[in-house]
Order: sequence, then C-alpha cells, then structure tokens
Amino acid sequence: MTTPRFELKYRVTEDVAEAIHQVASFHMEPDAHSRLGQYVVNSLYFDTPQDEDAFETGEGVALRSKVRLRCYDRDPQPPFFLELKQRFGSSISKIRASVSADDAQRLVDGLPPAAHDASRRDLETIREVIDHREMGPRVWVKYERCAWVSPWGDGARLTFDRQLETQGVEPCSALSPSPRGWSFPELDDRVVIELKFFGAAPRWMQRLAQDFELERTSCSKYGLGLFALEQSSAISVLAQVP
Repeated sequence: MTTPRFELKYRVTEDVAEAIHQVASFHMEPDAHSRLGQYVVNSLYFDTPQDEDAFETGEGVALRSKVRLRCYDRDPQPPFFLELKQRFGSSISKIRASVSADDAQRLVDGLPPAAHDASRRDLETIREVIDHREMGPRVWVKYERCAWVSPWGDGARLTFDRQLETQGVEPCSALSPSPRGWSFPELDDRVVIELKFFGAAPRWMQRLAQDFELERTSCSKYGLGLFALEQSSAISVLAQVP
C-alpha cells in the first residue's frame, strides 16, 4: 500500500515566514535542484470548457484533480513536466511525466504525442484524462518558491511561495506567454507556505504549527489565477461600454 502524502497550506506574514524559515534551517536543507533553495515555478493549467477543476477546488470537493504543464525558469522553456495531481480528502497523489518541447506543443494544440511506447505510460495516462475530459490550456501561473527538504529521506518538504503572477492563454500561443501580460492576484501581502509529508507529520512540523498558531487555509494558485483573469476580462468589457 502506498503511503499517503499530505500537503497543509497556510498564509502568513513575511515576519512569520522568516521565523519559520529559521526554524526549518535546523531540521531541513535547501532543495538541491535549485540555487540556495530559490527558483521560479511556471505552471500552465488545463481545464474543461466549463472550468470544472477550478469550480471543484473553489467548492472544496473532496475528490478532485488538476492537470498542469510545469517548468522551472523565469520564462517558460524546456524541460517540461506534465502532472496529474489528485486529491482524496486530505491525501494527495501525483503522476508526473517528462515532456519534450515537441510533445508540449502538440499537447497545447490538442494533438497526440509524437511517439507511443510503454516507457511513457505516465504521459499516456495523463493524456487520456485530458482527451477524455476535452481539456485545454487555461491559465499560466508563476511564482517564486523557496524550498527545503528533509535530509533523512522521509520525503518531508517545506515550501514558501511569493510574488504570484498569472496570465490567460490562447491555444495558438499557449507556450509563449506575453512578457507584459502578467497580472498579480491579491494575496494580501501574505506568503503561502506548505508543509508536505508522507504518513504522519514529523514531530518538529507539528510543534511548528502549534508554536506559530498556524491555521490551515485553502489557497489554490490556479483558482486565484483564473479569478484574476475573469476579473480582468470583465473590466475590459465594461471599459468598452459607451
């Protein structure tokens, strides 16, 4: 049986985030895949024509999922990773597949991958979900992340996300967002932190949540991005009304 993974989200002030950062430094180490634990996350979210995933997230539906194409740089560029993230109550499962630039383009164009083989099973699984639900690219979400990981091999992880930006997409140019097209969803100057772990939370994480009186919150970056996009579209329409 697979050990369940949990992700607990909190929104805190910069002062609290810095204090938590200091505590984490005694128990964790910076993510080895980034410079001093800092990197930029770019995620292109897919959804149905009715934005079902966004709606279910907003309503807090217990069984829900998200599909996204993710890369790690200031501007979207290879390598790309296609992800299917599923939530079952408080438990999380994720399927992730490396995607070539060619397959990423075919993905946003609604075309099948250029090649099919057993080694790409995860990619095929996610593509089946996309095709079955008629999903397409909806919103780019970008933010700066500081990540800490456990040195003990237990999979525990702590992330700090800041400077959230978002941009709507057109399928014909989904992989090339406009440098000037980003907007900034309202986070009330808060830092989004996530405690991630398998099974039970490490004891120090439990103490941290108690000592700082952290209160769990729902904070979907995709949902915030889509809401900002819809607000921007509404303002544009109103501006054209004589």
